[in-house]
Amino acid sequence: MGSRHRLPILIGGVYWGMRLPPALLACALLGCATTHAPKPVTGPTVGSATVTPTATAPASFVRTTAEAPAIRNVEVRDGLTHQQAMRTLVDGLSERYVVDVVDPRAGFAMTTWQANLMREGVPDLHYRTRVVARFVDDWRSLQLRSEARWARGEEADIGYDVAQLDSIAAVMRGKLGKKP
Repeated sequence: MGSRHRLPILIGGVYWGMRLPPALLACALLGCATTHAPKPVTGPTVGSATVTPTATAPASFVRTTAEAPAIRNVEVRDGLTHQQAMRTLVDGLSERYVVDVVDPRAGFAMTTWQANLMREGVPDLHYRTRVVARFVDDWRSLQLRSEARWARGEEADIGYDVAQLDSIAAVMRGKLGKKP
């Protein structure tokens, strides 16, 4: 086998005799070699306001990796069918949140991530929460879990929002819970 004749590459009206991969590598290296002044660190903009990353997480945020304290159980009253219990759960969650995932067979519902912390009338996009609900013990108990994320620059703290969790547990106790 003889040597293959390489066709020249036409770029910008100039024929280049090198292969395409070395040319692309040279372009990539030149692009990386240019220096830019670092931009000042600012948060995301919402409307005309910029949310600063130096703001602190709300007092209701609990940083944790353990799930046990982030769960509230609601004992479901007798006489509800699975369909009634699921409908009541979704309706109760829909009053305050956008319900994203519903699995009636598994008795599972989950809301979307929401930026529900307001600072100066603007949602703070560094703080997001969602609610996860699941019927357990053959639909005799509803397990509620709050998940929260507090973004600090490139990193995020993971935990739950105790105020959100207590609030949604109270609502669900009123709608699904056993009557005294």
